[in-house]
Amino acid sequence: MVYTQHLCAQCGSEPIRRNGTSQGHAEYQCKACGYQARFTPAAVAKAAQYAQVEKLLRRTQLPT
Repeated sequence: MVYTQHLCAQCGSEPIRRNGTSQGHAEYQCKACGYQARFTPAAVAKAAQYAQVEKLLRRTQLPT
């Protein structure tokens, strides 16, 4: 299972809450500074790529 963590782009704080939608995408608001934006979790796509690379590396490694 992949977990994503959103951090505020303005202050780097972790406590964020969902605050409506814009053009079909969720918007989030930082509880610390009030900055509001659409946070896109790139971690999900990267995690899938890393998993694929690890799988290929395990397949190509020779048993010792």
